[in-house]
Amino acid sequence: MNDFFKITPKKRTVKIKTKKGIIYNNPSKEKKWLFYFGTLAIFISVGEFGYIYEPLVKDWINYKKIDQNKVTQLIEETKKEILLKESKPLVEPTISVDPKNEIKTEEKPVIKKEDNSFDIQIPKIGARAKIAIGVSPYDKKEYTAILKDNVIAQSNISSLPGEGKGTTTYLFAHSSEQSMLAARQNSVFYLLGELNNDDTIMINYRGNDYMYKVYTKKIIGPKETEYLTYSERDREILILQTCWPIGTNWQRLLVFAERI
Repeated sequence: MNDFFKITPKKRTVKIKTKKGIIYNNPSKEKKWLFYFGTLAIFISVGEFGYIYEPLVKDWINYKKIDQNKVTQLIEETKKEILLKESKPLVEPTISVDPKNEIKTEEKPVIKKEDNSFDIQIPKIGARAKIAIGVSPYDKKEYTAILKDNVIAQSNISSLPGEGKGTTTYLFAHSSEQSMLAARQNSVFYLLGELNNDDTIMINYRGNDYMYKVYTKKIIGPKETEYLTYSERDREILILQTCWPIGTNWQRLLVFAERI
């Protein structure tokens, strides 16, 4: 193994009359420098490979540590919370006493504080991130500035959660025009390929919780942009996009989920 990283003289077997021997020829100066350059290039390539795929390795290790039984429990608890919120009245009773000591009960609308939150959580793979609203998937300068520090972008030509059947919310973490090094800055969607039908995706938008169930996946080419405006009349859809294969920008993986 050590011989791989050091120059060894070239040897050949010769025969003079009835005797055999070995002659060693030292490499020329040019061949020595070429060898050193090649060895250095190997070390640099291995280092770059490790640098690019470090987030994936970390995410994969964390994914394998996730207790999927606890994931199921979390999903069920979230469903109950959503149902509880939906069952709460939009008005609250107030009691007042007039000068004649008569008690009056009035109902006033519940005023909610403004909430601009927009987050995604995928319990199965341990993914959680903030979502930037209204990002153009065609403006490289705009989405490049957004798609870093594990922030997800919502396409500005798609709908927002809760807009009803026939609408689609399109979220992307990578673009085919990004370099592999740029993709390193956003590893949230790296493990989307681990999602299967019936897995749950949760989104919180302006204080409201939405749950989606995966129903299919597709691998498409970088020029297949028609899915940015994809919709189905009888479903409210969520589409998640990431680069594919992992760590490259050759193709895109789309995960389709419907609101439940």
